[in-house]
Amino acid sequence: MADFAKIREALLYIDAHLDEPMSVESIAGRYHFSPWYFHRMFLAIVGKTIAAHIRDRRLLRACAQLASGEKTALDIALSCGFNSAQSFSRAFQAAFGLTPREYRRQGLLPVAATADEMIMKFTNRLKGGIVVNPKIIKREALLIAGVRGDGAKTGEVWQSFMALSEEKPLANKRSDNGYEVRLYEGGKCEVHVGLAVADGNADPAYSLMRLPASKYASFDVYVASGYDSENSAMDEWLADNDEGYAERLLGEAHYCVEYYDERFNGSEAGSIVEIWVPVEKKN
Repeated sequence: MADFAKIREALLYIDAHLDEPMSVESIAGRYHFSPWYFHRMFLAIVGKTIAAHIRDRRLLRACAQLASGEKTALDIALSCGFNSAQSFSRAFQAAFGLTPREYRRQGLLPVAATADEMIMKFTNRLKGGIVVNPKIIKREALLIAGVRGDGAKTGEVWQSFMALSEEKPLANKRSDNGYEVRLYEGGKCEVHVGLAVADGNADPAYSLMRLPASKYASFDVYVASGYDSENSAMDEWLADNDEGYAERLLGEAHYCVEYYDERFNGSEAGSIVEIWVPVEKKN
């Protein structure tokens, strides 16, 4: 995927500039991402925020320099992007439970994953196009104004919604992010697509759907890699997750929510859809 290659380049860039000031905005701009999108992608792949990754890589570089025994603590601190020996020592001890001097005395050698190893670790978590270890998120109650239709004809339902929203724009929409709610009951699938709105003051041509406040297991799906494995992957997670979560129903219906934000770009490489499965703790 194109975004994976850019994240790899960003990881290499960070390692090569640990002695310099860096920010989410500067790195994202270098690789033509919005800061928000870059942060989300980076967190998904690396497993930590950009700031935390930069701090940890600086500390690993410091470990290597301490092990070599060639530089003073102040020289190491400055070469790893810290403003003083004191700030370096505090960060080092918080991370490793040892002072820099104690670390050097023990002769320990650091082990740092390469950019390729970090990318490989992430791709090994993919099953087809879906990340198989979801985030657990909380969402308040949602009111979605849109169009309802046959789940087997989702494309046509979206087209109807887009035509309606062009003719009668939603003045009370919360954002332009899209929602696709799929309900499964009695062997049938019904879909409701639209936008979240602040209240029920929408044109009667719109169908309104209310979703209760809930916890969701949020799966990232990489569209270019296909949806083929999404249902089985989510079913397996529900059956085997260690956190004790089970599916939560809407009345008697099973349902899930597909969420489309700025990371979605059709079938282009790197395009992401979030799929939310409502969950609750098992009794």
